[in-house]
Amino acid sequence: MEKIILETKRRFIDVNNPFGEKSQDYIHDNIFTFESGKIYGVVCEHGAGGESISLLLTNQIPREEEKIYFDGQEADPQTVGEAGWYMGKPLYSGKLIKRQMTLRKAMQYAVNKYHKYENIEKIAEDFVLDHDIWDYGLSRSCHWTKWRASMAIGYACNKIVFCFPWLNSLEFYDCLYNSSVFRFFKRFKREGLIIILPTSRRENIEGIADDIIQMHNPEFEGIVANSEYFKKYF
Repeated sequence: MEKIILETKRRFIDVNNPFGEKSQDYIHDNIFTFESGKIYGVVCEHGAGGESISLLLTNQIPREEEKIYFDGQEADPQTVGEAGWYMGKPLYSGKLIKRQMTLRKAMQYAVNKYHKYENIEKIAEDFVLDHDIWDYGLSRSCHWTKWRASMAIGYACNKIVFCFPWLNSLEFYDCLYNSSVFRFFKRFKREGLIIILPTSRRENIEGIADDIIQMHNPEFEGIVANSEYFKKYF
């Protein structure tokens, strides 16, 4: 796959991110293009649409008027879900009673279904995952280890698009630097994968991203002090 196009329409989206925080994201009418082998930084305030890009490109939320195209062909939700990976989200098994999967089970599932690796030991060695975390789910893993483990599972499952949740400056530093996930970025680019990093400041992704998307959202551009109604009373 060479190019992904995402078309969004104005609406609110409910967010439940890997940090356990619930909020709303407000997206506006936009068209975004992502090319293979590139890292994209998405810059915006919290709630201004950056999180929604990651959620839509990994099929984490139902689509309404949004459209996604893979190499010019509109992609259905299942196809999008097979291609995209939402970083840091816990994995569950079962339909009626959901149980969080341990890292061991998630890696074994990837080996059995996708055959990218011969065994889970190879995955763990590749992404430096110590044996003592294998029997824990991602939500119970060390904050820094969680991101590397999540990336390992997504990679073993042949995912093409790796989308991070929206991260403020502190979270961004912890996620990329302390977890060492940045060590795999060049490799992912060489293999034609796409990485999307929504964050609060342009400075966070300068020197990392190949392209920077400054989100355009009119709802976040108003200035209270410039309004005539405010000036009347202040």
